Amino acid sequence: MQFERSVIFLMAGRKANGEGTISVVTRNGKPYYKANVTVGWDSEGKQIRKSFGSYKKSVVLDKMNTAKYQAKTNSLSNSDITFGKLFENWIFNFKKVEVSSNTFYEYETSYRLRIIPYSIARKKANQITLNDLQKYFNELQENFTINTIKKTYIQVHSCIKFALIQGIMMKDFCPGVTLQKLVKKESVNVFSKEEQELVIKSLDTRNIVDALIYFTFYTGLRLGEVLGLQWSDIKWNMVSITRQYRRNVEVEKVNDRKLTYKFKELKTKNSVREIPLPDKVLKMLETLPKDHDLIFSDNGKPIEPKRPQRRITALCKKLNIPHRSFHSIRHSYATRLFELEIPIKTVQVLLGHSDIATTMDDIYTHVMKEKKLEVLDKLNNL
Repeated sequence: MQFERSVIFLMAGRKANGEGTISVVTRNGKPYYKANVTVGWDSEGKQIRKSFGSYKKSVVLDKMNTAKYQAKTNSLSNSDITFGKLFENWIFNFKKVEVSSNTFYEYETSYRLRIIPYSIARKKANQITLNDLQKYFNELQENFTINTIKKTYIQVHSCIKFALIQGIMMKDFCPGVTLQKLVKKESVNVFSKEEQELVIKSLDTRNIVDALIYFTFYTGLRLGEVLGLQWSDIKWNMVSITRQYRRNVEVEKVNDRKLTYKFKELKTKNSVREIPLPDKVLKMLETLPKDHDLIFSDNGKPIEPKRPQRRITALCKKLNIPHRSFHSIRHSYATRLFELEIPIKTVQVLLGHSDIATTMDDIYTHVMKEKKLEVLDKLNNL
C-alpha cells in the first residue's frame, strides 16, 4: 500500500500572483516535493493555481520560480476578473476578518448600492483607466451625497491598492480623480430655548420614553449611551458613562444580513466620562421603578431604539416645531452650555468628544454666529 506523509515547510495565507506553497510528502518511501502557485484570478474572483511535483526539490523550485515570473509578468493581461467581482472578493475574503461587523456592513452596502448598479462593476479590473474612474464618481454624484461619495472613494481606493499587491491591476488612478468639494452645513439642527421648553413641558415622565427624553435634554448623551445606563452608574449627583447599546449587523453574503442590538464598550476613552445631574433630573429619576438594572427599560429589556425618535417626531408635529432628530437633543444640550458661557474644553469633556475640533464644528461655530447677531442688534440700538 502506498502512503503519503505531508510536511509543509512554507505556507502563506491568501496568495498574491506569483506566491505559493511548497511541501514535502513521503511517496514510495522517498521524499516527494509538491508546489502550488497562484497565477491569477478567474472571472468569479477565485484564484487560479498551478501545481508541480517531483522527487527532486530543485526541479520543483525551478518550475515554481518560472511560474512566479510568468504570473508577475502575465497576470495583468490575463486576469478576467471584473472590478465588481474583485471588490466582492476583497470585502468578503479580506476586510470581513479585519473590521467590525458594523463597519463590514458599510462595505457590503457600498458594494450593493454603489458598485453593482454601475458599469464599472462589469469592466475588467486590469482595464480600468482614469477616465473610467472619473466617469464612475461623476455618476455617483447624481444619486448620493458628497460625504457618502468620499467614503466610497476611500473604499474603492483601498480595493485598488489591494489589487496592485495581488498583481491584478497595474496602476492606481484614484489620486487623479476629482471629487466635488464637501460643503459644510451652515448650521446644526438644534431646539431653540423656546422649542426646548415646549417639548419638556409636554413630556409625561411617567412614560419611560418621555423620561428618557427628559434625561437626555439635561445630559446630552448619545442614544446608545442612555439606553445602556444602569442604576449602579449613578453616584450622588453624577452619572458615569461606560457602555452603550448599539446596533450590530452581521453580513454573511450580499443582501443577507442579520440586525441585532448589543451592549458594547464605548468607542474611545474620551467617551468614558462623568456627567453632573441637575436636581430636577435626580427628582425625576426618583419616580422611576428600580426593579431592573437598566434605568430606562421595558420590563427589564432595553427600550427599542426607534421609539425615542418616533416620540420626538410626534411631539414636534404636535407642537408645530420643524422636524428634529433625537440627536438634536444632544446638540441642543451643547448649545445651552455655550449660551451659559461654559468653557469649550469643558463642553468637549461633557460631550465625550475626542477632538475639540468636533465640538467647534458641530456646535460652537453655530452659537458664535448667533452671538454676533446679538452684538449687531445691540450696536444698532445704541
